[in-house]
Amino acid sequence: MAIHDIWESKSTVITQYSGRVNGQELIEASLKKSGDGRFDDVRIIIGDWSRISHVDITPEDVKALVACLRSISKINPYAINASVINQDETGNALAAWYKFLADDLSWKIGIFHTMDEARAWCEAILIKKAANH
Repeated sequence: MAIHDIWESKSTVITQYSGRVNGQELIEASLKKSGDGRFDDVRIIIGDWSRISHVDITPEDVKALVACLRSISKINPYAINASVINQDETGNALAAWYKFLADDLSWKIGIFHTMDEARAWCEAILIKKAANH
């Protein structure tokens, strides 16, 4: 699996997943990203899953990931987390499970089928937050 973080700006990181994806590498990549000093300033995290060829992630892997994200979200409680997934049953089921388990995180979490949809959702939330302050 190839996981590549693209730090687009001080506030945005795009994580691209490609090839074969497994649960342990997913967790390790999340921990690595959260340990990067730039992560403290990130407000938008977009996981781009559109380049994967096969998923080796179990529901138990998703539980373990969300357990890690509970701690990570405390480091940066104001982030918005969007995932762009392929339109297949496996991706949709795992994404729905992830969103359900992560519902109690401080992060707003959304699942989308295009990068444009994900970006628009993130930007709308940031605009709304800015208007409320």
